[in-house]
Amino acid sequence: MIESLHMKNFRNFQNKEISFWAQKNIIIWNNGRGKSNILEALSIPSAPLVESKPEYLLMQWEESLFLKYSLDSWVASYSYSSDWSKRKYILSWKSTTKSRMRENYPIVVSFHPMMMNLMYLWPSQRRDFLDNILIQSFPKYSKILSNYKKVLTSRNRVLKNISEGKSSSSELSFWDDKYIESAVTIYKYRWELSKFFKENTPELKEYFFWKAQDISFEYISKTKLDSPENYLRDYIEKNQQKEILLRKTLRWPHLDDFDIIIDSTPLTHFASRGEVKSILLWLKFLETKFLEKYCPEKDVLFLIDDFLSELDAEHRDLLWLHIWSRQSVISSIIDFPVEWNKIFI
Repeated sequence: MIESLHMKNFRNFQNKEISFWAQKNIIIWNNGRGKSNILEALSIPSAPLVESKPEYLLMQWEESLFLKYSLDSWVASYSYSSDWSKRKYILSWKSTTKSRMRENYPIVVSFHPMMMNLMYLWPSQRRDFLDNILIQSFPKYSKILSNYKKVLTSRNRVLKNISEGKSSSSELSFWDDKYIESAVTIYKYRWELSKFFKENTPELKEYFFWKAQDISFEYISKTKLDSPENYLRDYIEKNQQKEILLRKTLRWPHLDDFDIIIDSTPLTHFASRGEVKSILLWLKFLETKFLEKYCPEKDVLFLIDDFLSELDAEHRDLLWLHIWSRQSVISSIIDFPVEWNKIFI
C-alpha cells in the first residue's frame, strides 16, 4: 500500500507531498492543475501511464527531479539529473535497479481515457497492452522483451547490409537462430496471457449486460503458435530472399495483434461506443485477475485518470465493485459525496 508520495521538480510540481488512505483516494480540481501528473508519478516504478523520456518529466528550467514513495514497511525513490543524463532507483536506502523496484512495488492497474480507444488504435498499442501486463507478472519478461527488440534490430541491419552487398547471406544464420529463440520465448508468454483471456471470455457476457450470444478473444498471428519454432524456421528458409529484398523481418511477434469477436464480428471493425466500453472494462478486470494470479503476494494499486466521465451509471457501478477492497487513486473534476480521502490540489 502506498502511504505517501513526495514530488520535487516533477512536471508542474516543485515540491509537493501527498498522503493516501489504504483504500479510496480522490484527487479533485479543475483540468490542467496536475491531477494526471500525480497518477503518472505513482505509476513510474511499475507500469508508467505514459512512456516518457526522463528529461520530459522535469519541471521547466530545472535540472533534476526526485520522487519518493513511502509504503507499509519500506521507502523507495526515483531520481533523474539532466547533468548526468542518468536515472537512479533507491530501495530501502540502497541503490537498486528498475526491475528490482518493480518487483517490490504494488501491481499497477490503470484506467484512463486513452484506454477507451485501444481497439481503434494501431496494433502496436494492443501489443503494448499485452506486454505491459506480462512485464508486471513475470520479472524476467522485461529483459526478454528488450533482448528480442535488440536481436530484431540486429537481424534487420544484417538483412539491409546483405541487400546492399555489404554482407554475405552466411552472416544471417547466426541471427536467425538468435531471433527464433527470442521470438519463441515471447510467444510462450503471450500465449499464456491469451489463453487466460480466452478461458475467461464467458465472464464478459456479464459485463456486456448479456447483449451478445457469443464473445471470444482472438490472438492474431501468422505464426502457428502450437509449434512456433518449426514454423519460423520453415518460413525463414522459404522467404530469405524476400526479406533481404525488403530489408526487414516479416513474420514475428512484433507484427501480431488481438481482437474481440462479438457474434462473429471483430470489435475493431464494428462496435458502438457503449460496446467498446463494456469490452475494455472487461479486459482491465481480467488484467487485474491475471496479475493477482501470478503475483498473489503483492497489493494492487488502481489509478483511475479522468475515466469516470467516460462511463454511464451501469459501467461505473461495475468499476466501483471491482476496486472496492483495494487501494485506488482517482482523479476527478467533480467532488463526489463520498467519505473518501479527498485531495484538493
